[in-house]
This record gives sequence, C-alpha cells and structure tokens, in this order.
Amino acid sequence: MQDNPAKSTAPRWAELSLIVLFLTFLWAPTLDTLLHLDRSTLPKENRLPAPFPEWQSGSRGLKNFLAGLNAYFNDHFGWRNRLIHWHRRLQLGLFPAENQASPGVIIGRDGWLFLNADGTTIDYYRGTRRFTPQDLRDWQALLEHRRDWLARLGIKYLFVVAPNKQSIYSEEVPDWWKRDRPDTKLDQLIAYMRAHSTVEVVDLRAALRDARQIAPTYFKTDSHWNPFGGFIGYQEIIKALAKQMPGLEPLPLSDFTIERPLRPSSYLADWADWDVNETCAVLLIPKPGLPPLEMSQPFLEYSDFIVGVTENPQARGTVAVFGDSFQNCLAPYLGYHFRTVTFHKQHALPEQWLAKERPDVVVSEMVEQEFDMTDPNTLDEPGDFLMRPHRQLLPTKPPEEAVDAR
Repeated sequence: MQDNPAKSTAPRWAELSLIVLFLTFLWAPTLDTLLHLDRSTLPKENRLPAPFPEWQSGSRGLKNFLAGLNAYFNDHFGWRNRLIHWHRRLQLGLFPAENQASPGVIIGRDGWLFLNADGTTIDYYRGTRRFTPQDLRDWQALLEHRRDWLARLGIKYLFVVAPNKQSIYSEEVPDWWKRDRPDTKLDQLIAYMRAHSTVEVVDLRAALRDARQIAPTYFKTDSHWNPFGGFIGYQEIIKALAKQMPGLEPLPLSDFTIERPLRPSSYLADWADWDVNETCAVLLIPKPGLPPLEMSQPFLEYSDFIVGVTENPQARGTVAVFGDSFQNCLAPYLGYHFRTVTFHKQHALPEQWLAKERPDVVVSEMVEQEFDMTDPNTLDEPGDFLMRPHRQLLPTKPPEEAVDAR
C-alpha cells in the first residue's frame, strides 16, 4: 500500500519550520550585534552600560577580564533593548496594578501617563488621604498671615492651586483606581476656607475641564498642563485679581492662534519605558497687536531664587509669582498686564526681598499634589529670604521702619 503524501510531508515541513525558527532565534543576537538591526530606544536605567574590559596583567588579570566581558555582554547583547521593552509591556499588560512605578509612573487608558508622586497619587485620588481639622486650621492661619503681612506692605495676595492631571482627566486613569470618596484635600480646603475665611483659594478645575472642548489642557506623557492649559489658568488668575484690582480683564482666546505641533513623548514615558507619542501639545501663538514677550534670565543678584523675568514697557505694575514648574506655562500671559513679572521656583515667600522690592501683587501657585508633601507650619520658617512662621505675631514695627532698618 502506498503512503499518503500529506501524512509523510507534513511532519517534515513542521520539523523544517522548527529548525528555521530555532536558528533565527539562535543567530538573531549575533546579527544585531554585527548589523545593529534593533532601533529601539535605550531603556531608562540609573547606570551606564558596562564598558568593554581592558586586559590587566597579574594573577587576577584573566579573572577580571572574563568578569568584565560577561558584564559587557549582558549590557550589549543583540536585541537587548527590544526585549526589555517587550518585557515591560508584558508586565504592565498582565499585572497593571503591581507594575506601575518605573519609577513613579502610572499607566492610564489610551497611553495616558500619570505621575505617582511619592507613591501617594492613588490614595489622594481615591480620597483616602484627608486633612484633619487641625490641618485645615493651619492652612487658614498660613494664608491669612500671608495676606495680612503683605497687605501691610501694600501688596495684594492670591493663592492658586494647579490641579493634578488626574483631577482634569479622571476618565483616563486606570480601571483599577476606585474612588472611596468623591472629594479630595483640595475640596476640603476650599469648603473650609469659604466657611471660615475671606482668603480665596482659586480653583481652576472647572475651567480646565470645560476648556477640553476646545483643545487638550494637559500633556499626555507629562504631568503638567500644556501652554493652552496654562492660558486657561492665567484667565482665571486675572479674573480673581480683578476682584482686588478693578479694571483687569484677561485676554480672549481669539487673540491667539492655536497650533498642535508634533513632539516626542516627555519624561513620564522615558521613566516608564513606554513608547508613545505626545499628541496633546497645544501652543498659542499671539496674533499681531500683542506686545512680544519673552522670559529672560534673572539678573545675577537674585539668580539663586528668581528663575525668570518678563518685561512689558506698555504695562504698569509688578507681580511676583512663587510656585513650582506649573508656573512655566503662565509666564507668557501674565506679562501682558504688568510691566514686570518675576517667577520664583519656591513655595516659601521671601520676606526680605518682598519688603525691599514691594511688588504690587504676589501670586502663590501650588500644584495640588503638594498638599500631601507640604506642612503649612514649616513652609515659611525664618531664615534667609523666608517669612516668619505664621503662628508668631506680626512685627511690632510698621513696614516702613522695618524696610529702613535693613
């Protein structure tokens, strides 16, 4: 009886395919080492790759050389970068909740990335991290002390909270995040201050959420708002200042041209070894008629704590902004209303500098996540360029005498 050709040839083709596959995997690292076929980006590592070892004479020369050669191979074998990226993707796909920090990055939906600041982001979002009644009283005392101390110098004060990215894009957070409470520390503070104080806490969340109908307000692969989000924040700041300085009115969006440039992913993607593109970059280009504004480097005397200055000869008044990196996207806009705007990358207020320079307005900007990392009792401790603790009494000398005595 003649054998069935299908039955006799099928195993041979399977064996041949297995052999080809085996040889491909066997030689792939060597081919990549010789031809550099892997175009993947380098994984984010807190060390440099091991260099090729140098031969050293002596009894331990061969042993050290072989150990160095092994370390070099482990860091440079073919397709290493691609395999690490695939391994990372597999971890995040199978165990998303256990493999989020890389370090401090949370992978959301549709490639959205969130900063996990000091591991507290999730609990803050869920509402499990709470202000105590004493915490709220301490924040009230700090803000009222600042306002009153500055008022004695003739300076107006505004406290602004830049929202966390997940507060604006909550629909992009991972599915495994679940809110235990609908309110956060920011909600607690705003409600408490409205009930017990006349100091306004400027809440930007509603305006930033509404503006999403026009364009994204935050970067997708960065924890910060983009320039359009900064513009929306600027508009709300000017509206709040107008209550203290009648006549102020924010520029309308129609004074700018919106552009959506392509740009590479930002630092959160680098930290997470997450290969995604930044699709939420939004720039506002001023139309003709607006004065050109650029942030310049500070003059040398104050370069240790002033990170930028805008000058507008067509305007009057001065503003000092104290805050974190969220203030960077405010810089191009506040200068349209004031002659000089200085930007200080610190949350503490510098008493000596303020008493000397006497700006018309002080704006304190603080990103929402700082509530988990900032103690209002120690924020303005005494020292060089720092205010007195708010629990102490105000100076007995009038501000003019204090300034003259410096």
